[in-house]
Amino acid sequence: MSANSTVFRFGKRPTKYEEQAPTAKRQEVYGLTFPLGLNKDSGGFFKKSSGRQMIRQAVAQLLKTERGERFMRPDYGCNLRKFLMEPLDAVTFSLIKEEIVIAIRRYLSTVSLGKVQVFETVDSNLKVNLFCNYRNLTSTSFNVGVRI
Repeated sequence: MSANSTVFRFGKRPTKYEEQAPTAKRQEVYGLTFPLGLNKDSGGFFKKSSGRQMIRQAVAQLLKTERGERFMRPDYGCNLRKFLMEPLDAVTFSLIKEEIVIAIRRYLSTVSLGKVQVFETVDSNLKVNLFCNYRNLTSTSFNVGVRI
């Protein structure tokens, strides 16, 4: 039995992806947005993101998740809350960098991490700068704000 190459949706026009041939390949990689939401323009499908936005959302989700917080993946996440009452010195900064690097290498295999900077801002907050590459994209850098 061969696969049918047409899509039938009764009552609505098919989307552009449904009109494409099943063998058509999309060049861009998509993922679900974080936080998860519905795209009202596409008939109720989930919102998608790609490129730099997708990387940033995946890293933010990983850093904001504490280990043991996810139900079926208890080892997923980054234990940044344990540094909450620690002094803001070079040792703490290096431990935070190490925690971030281990988490990204373990769970975001498509992201190659170039450089991680952790430093204190003027108002005594921590700032994390990440420089990374994602598959075929050029090198990108962005700030990730994480409240502990």
